[in-house]
This record gives sequence, structure tokens and C-alpha cells, in this order.
Amino acid sequence: MSRIVLYLLLLAGLIACEGSTLEPMPLEVSVEASRATAAPGDTVIFVVNAQGGNLLGIEINYGDDVTEPFATAGARTARVTFRHAYSARATYLVRATVFDAAAGQKEATAEVRVN
Repeated sequence: MSRIVLYLLLLAGLIACEGSTLEPMPLEVSVEASRATAAPGDTVIFVVNAQGGNLLGIEINYGDDVTEPFATAGARTARVTFRHAYSARATYLVRATVFDAAAGQKEATAEVRVN
């Protein structure tokens, strides 16, 4: 029963939005780490905020050859939380990239030192 209600609400939202023409927001992205330093094995939380006109997805590269995508399905704004644990001591440059259907892509970086 709840799936039917959810489906009807989604359908009503799509119909309501069909006639609206929202102006795209400027393409922006930021990434924040929960901590600037960590020990090997500690989990670091990254929050990526993005806005645009038709966001297709966000990709985060943790700087240690691990990349994680997140689909945003045409949203205008997105706030995504990623979690990652580093195994080796080093300083890592984390790169978050947002992809927009009309405006292309934009990236932001953060640095994490694993001691």
C-alpha cells in the first residue's frame, strides 16, 4: 500500500513540475572533510555540496586510487556524504567533481593527512 502512495506522490510531483521553468543555478561544488588529520584505518567523512541546473552526478576521488560515484538524477542541488578510510600514511588530495548536463563540470578539493 505504501508503495502505491509513494508512486502517486512522485507522479503528482512530476506533473506539478512539468509546467515550471526554473532558471539554472550557477554551477558550484564544495567538499569538506570531517578532519584534516587521521590515523591509518580511521574513517574520514566527506560532505559534498553542489548546485546547478541539471546535476547528473558527483564523483569523489579520495587521492589513493579509489573513486566513488553518486547519481543525482537531474537535481538542482545535492548534499552527499561519503565515508573513506585510508590504509597508508600520506597526504591525500581529495577531489570532488560535479557533472551538469548544461554547464559541464566543476571540481573542489580538500586535503587529508594520514599520520
